[in-house]
Amino acid sequence: MVKVVFGMNGRLSKLYCLFVFIVFAMPVFGQMEEVIETETMIEWSESRPLEWKDYTYRRIRLKGSMALTKVKHSVKGYMRNGLPEFEIKVLFRKPHSWTSDTTNLDLLKHEQLHFDIAELYRRKIEHEIIKLQQSQEKNAVVYRAEISRILAEFNAYSRQYDRESNHGKHKLEQARWKQEVLNSLKVVQNK
Repeated sequence: MVKVVFGMNGRLSKLYCLFVFIVFAMPVFGQMEEVIETETMIEWSESRPLEWKDYTYRRIRLKGSMALTKVKHSVKGYMRNGLPEFEIKVLFRKPHSWTSDTTNLDLLKHEQLHFDIAELYRRKIEHEIIKLQQSQEKNAVVYRAEISRILAEFNAYSRQYDRESNHGKHKLEQARWKQEVLNSLKVVQNK
């Protein structure tokens, strides 16, 4: 059909079809990798690490190197085929995150790991939701209770990370935590 409409020979029509596929398919495939990033938030992505310029809260006037990374687990629920479904994202909240030192890269790595821990727990929530769906659980209250339980674990784990790494100042502990979190991200992703 392309040959008749455009009068192309066989080779050109194949190239034209390939070109049309690439042009029209790119936006579709590009959306699969799309990450939410606005003036106020950044969705967690392995390919988009945090930068100090993302920390937009500026009223802090403290001496020394300190920072706060504010993350949110965005949970949206709905019913599909009689079962609760959830869309969960980890969002870095720019206007609520701050630093007193935009030159300390070790501190930035420590804060990045807080964001990575939030993603780890997003994956854990997702895994538990899938298990509940496979058991045909229809009560949304059960799902919400499981999500709340895992988010409480996330908060405790984050506090433990800060305590054991002394907010990133204890280099060996910081390295151990980084390896533990990266390994856990891989394990939970492959479940």
